[in-house]
Amino acid sequence: MTETSEIKGNAWAISLPKTRIHTLEQLIEYCKVDLSVWEVERFIVNKWEVGIVPRTTRDGEGGWQRPSTQPIVEPLFQVKAFLKKKPNVVEAKREIGELKELAKKRMPLRLRGSGRGNRHARESGNPSGNMLELNIPDPHFGKLAWGAETGDANYDTKIARKVFVLAVEGLLARVAPYRFELVLLVIGNDLFNSDDLESRTTKGTQVSTDVRYHKTFATVRSMMIEIVERIRKVAPVKVVVVPGNHDRLSSWHLGDSLECYFHGCPDVEIDNAPRYYKYHSFGSVMLMFTHGDKGRRADYPLLMATEEPEMFGKAKFREAHTGHTHQTKLEEKHGVRVRILSALCPADDWHAENALVGNLRSAEAFIWNGVQGLIGTALWTDRSMWGARRRN
Repeated sequence: MTETSEIKGNAWAISLPKTRIHTLEQLIEYCKVDLSVWEVERFIVNKWEVGIVPRTTRDGEGGWQRPSTQPIVEPLFQVKAFLKKKPNVVEAKREIGELKELAKKRMPLRLRGSGRGNRHARESGNPSGNMLELNIPDPHFGKLAWGAETGDANYDTKIARKVFVLAVEGLLARVAPYRFELVLLVIGNDLFNSDDLESRTTKGTQVSTDVRYHKTFATVRSMMIEIVERIRKVAPVKVVVVPGNHDRLSSWHLGDSLECYFHGCPDVEIDNAPRYYKYHSFGSVMLMFTHGDKGRRADYPLLMATEEPEMFGKAKFREAHTGHTHQTKLEEKHGVRVRILSALCPADDWHAENALVGNLRSAEAFIWNGVQGLIGTALWTDRSMWGARRRN
């Protein structure tokens, strides 16, 4: 038998029928296995011994040595290994392929304000001094909720997409009388309900999901591209990706996809830095964004001043915006307002069992002025939640 090394698709089979290699580390080195791409599923070693009788040899003085009657025992090994490509590598390649196809189909970029857009889009040479913040945390795409079980509304990826898009359009309609220099779109914040193929959160907690991870991710990515394109008609866009406790990796991957898609758009900026606390300043306004599952809210003012001292010193209006608790709450500590924003998703089985039900499912937008701070808010509430309760 001869050595074999065969790669078929995402599988790699290696067989060394007669070798002195006997450890996995030696095999990886011998076959030049890239462990950033491949992982070992099975590794099998069989051992046997071969006896060899040494031949007569010359001694150092030119004479002959008598051969030993004792055979020399040599160990030999048979080694088999079965490897597979790491799922995240396979998924990344698939994702890159889909992005390439999207790029091929993409229409030529339009200048800001061209075409049929928001009539209040920024006019050249006439800045408004206003910034819009669209911040909708905790939609939990992929969550599965059955109203008969929870006493609340049904929920799945299709419903989540419909509600999220309606919320964005509703908020844009409510702020239409204003003109904006920038729209701050804050995403992440448990945008996804799970973070892996096994329907688990980042820390490994099992959660209820409706479809496979890949389908949920593709749905959200397509939706976010459409939303950013929609907002570009209003003003330049800055997307801030905030990791949540359910989707720390998924949100980052989505941000990376958006960076790939909009890399040639000068009016779209993606903040996908792997920081848990994100900051943005606009005139005399300082904003901090975090999910709210880590740290103490009482420490946010000091944290803001410590991490961004120059921004903190110049600001007159300072706020920290979080999600996570699926409720609305406002606190003010040491001149910093901490806002907990509500969620759009209903209770699932776990929330219902723990009596965490009944909160209004709302989305908010904030109108910031660079001089006067917060000058307006807009609220959109999913009214279908009441009808859904009656039907379930």
